[in-house]
Amino acid sequence: MKQGVTIDAAAIAAKVNAHLATSAGQKKVEDAVSRTMQTGGVGVHTPEEAAEKFIGVLQAAIQDSGLSANAAGAISDLDHTSAAGYKDINGTFKYTVRVYFTGDLSRPSLDEARYGGIDDLAELFDTGVDHQMRAVHGVWHGHETWSRTVIPGAHFIDAAISDFMGNYSTDYNVINITVDRG
Repeated sequence: MKQGVTIDAAAIAAKVNAHLATSAGQKKVEDAVSRTMQTGGVGVHTPEEAAEKFIGVLQAAIQDSGLSANAAGAISDLDHTSAAGYKDINGTFKYTVRVYFTGDLSRPSLDEARYGGIDDLAELFDTGVDHQMRAVHGVWHGHETWSRTVIPGAHFIDAAISDFMGNYSTDYNVINITVDRG
């Protein structure tokens, strides 16, 4: 090293920041982030891994919600779309996980007009319903039965989002979760 020449961290940081401000520097960062996200680099998870983790958390919340096995099974088929994201000021890729129910959630008895806009099983079981209507009755499998006008919500979607965001969002760099029905 030549005498009289000093290199300090501030000078190096200034040169790095100047390079990162160029289109070539941005391209290098984008390529590195893309490669890391695609390969699941150490400590980094892909958006697909985050979505699969959330699907597992949501399925567990559905199972733990108190619904019958048949009801839980009817709404446990889930999938995800590609994640939308951005890089924060530190260059960390952050994204939103989009998950949706894939099973047939419709039922003839779920008339949207009758239940105030609820027309699928996932929404009915998650949010519940309390509506004013005349209860109807009839015979079903040899037993007289009455319709229900109040169905309490299990709120499994909010529970799953809260669980994931509280326990896994930092590990997976997730900033938001969207759950779409049918």
